[in-house]
Amino acid sequence: MWWESLSGFQQTMFVIAVTASAVMLIFVFLMLIGMDHSDFDGIDAPDISVDSINDEPFSAVGGFRVLSVRSFLAFVSIGAWAAFLSAKSMDILWAVLLGILFGSIAAVLVAWAFKALYRLESSGNLVYENSIGKLGTVYMRIPKQKSGKGKVTLVVQERLIEADAITDEDQDIMPKTQIEVIDVVDTTTLVVKTK
Repeated sequence: MWWESLSGFQQTMFVIAVTASAVMLIFVFLMLIGMDHSDFDGIDAPDISVDSINDEPFSAVGGFRVLSVRSFLAFVSIGAWAAFLSAKSMDILWAVLLGILFGSIAAVLVAWAFKALYRLESSGNLVYENSIGKLGTVYMRIPKQKSGKGKVTLVVQERLIEADAITDEDQDIMPKTQIEVIDVVDTTTLVVKTK
């Protein structure tokens, strides 16, 4: 009885809104259990690039991907719900325009939210150059004037590491001595001096 009281436009918008919302909920559920795969998300034409926007996909500027499956689903879902709800109180043309407006806002907000989430990602790689200027402690004796390697412990990128170390000083640096990192050689060997 309720369904029959709706106009054809309202019935169409309701079916579209419910379908898009259900698919969106499935995506959210898959994302929460870890089955979301980033390659699946995106009508972003990865092979198309424009020089004026830093060789990123055509639909992305600065990592802001408006054309993606998630954004499309948000656009369709929110836009259809807005058109469905406003069709009772206004003309169909205005309901469609309102649906497009609310759908566009939803798509942009979803793209913005995922851009913010992707900025939280990190590679987890340790960059030894970040240890320059940091203080640490000698773990194994460091021979004088780069005649051999010792080991030091220090905190780099919020984790305690043990690294190979050499020194230019005229005396060996003994264990438990505080040191300062002054350079990096061979990408993972630190040059240190006593502090």
